[in-house]
Amino acid sequence: VDTHPLRHCRLWQIPSDVSSRSMSVSPPLLASSAAPTTTVSFAHWNPHYECFLKEPTCRRNATASLARLLASGCSPTGCANGGLDFASVIEFEVADYEPPAGWESIGLAQTCGHDWATLFYDARRWKVSAWSTGCLAPGRSFAAGVFAPAGGGVALTVASAHFPQTQHNASAYAEATATLRAVLARLGAHKPEAATVLLADTNTESPQAAASTAWHNSSGGVNKTNAALLSDLGLWASPDEPPAAPLFKGCCCTPFFAGDTPFSWEGDRIVANAGSPASSRVLFDPPPAWACSEELRNATGSEFHKGVAFDLVLPAARSVSVAS
Repeated sequence: VDTHPLRHCRLWQIPSDVSSRSMSVSPPLLASSAAPTTTVSFAHWNPHYECFLKEPTCRRNATASLARLLASGCSPTGCANGGLDFASVIEFEVADYEPPAGWESIGLAQTCGHDWATLFYDARRWKVSAWSTGCLAPGRSFAAGVFAPAGGGVALTVASAHFPQTQHNASAYAEATATLRAVLARLGAHKPEAATVLLADTNTESPQAAASTAWHNSSGGVNKTNAALLSDLGLWASPDEPPAAPLFKGCCCTPFFAGDTPFSWEGDRIVANAGSPASSRVLFDPPPAWACSEELRNATGSEFHKGVAFDLVLPAARSVSVAS
């Protein structure tokens, strides 16, 4: 089994000991109809490990669903516009998975104990120049890369990440964001002209969502807006919200708490520090029976997540000023 984190490519990885200067950037110029633009499509999904280790039917269907998502931009409940460019998949525990023709991956391997964070990209459209994989915190992983359009254009940094739970360890969020901030700095994401997109199971809700549910609000967890999350990563300095897919209740099939209902938590996000949102949609909504049912909750404790797709319009050239 090929467990190399970057399959089918011969590239260089930025060493972990390379130092770089972190900086916050002001809100990027949004794409306008007066300037050349390009639309980039993203998806993020966490089918969760129970699907692969405890239920063969779920494993087969999840594997087929990922192949369809990458090949056509479609999930069982809808399609992305014009196909995908990038897909972040968390806890997709199939080390010998071969993506559809033209697709390659970073991080298709078990790391950080028993965790998986894999970033798939359409290598016909994008060429990777640098990449990094590792642990955000104990048991939680990330995969990130710097990509340029195959036909030339502005580079884009894309990161897939699995943040730790914070309900019983509030310091875990600070540890994870500090680690990812340093990784993004080494990859050049803090340069004024850089555009970055985060696709992550952040295990954090918005403050508004947490406040609306008593147990969520009193559990001691960290709750962040998209602007606060990007600010903590050194990617955003504005009080305004950045371009992002709307937050949605996508976790989980089996509730964390007896008073919860299935899919009552926010946490899975796609958020960018550049461009303008074009469209978004929730994937696997309603959740398929092969992944989430009362029988599976009782038999496996399935924590299957719904996914999200997001189309981002980026300017062909970007002008950003460094925040003071």
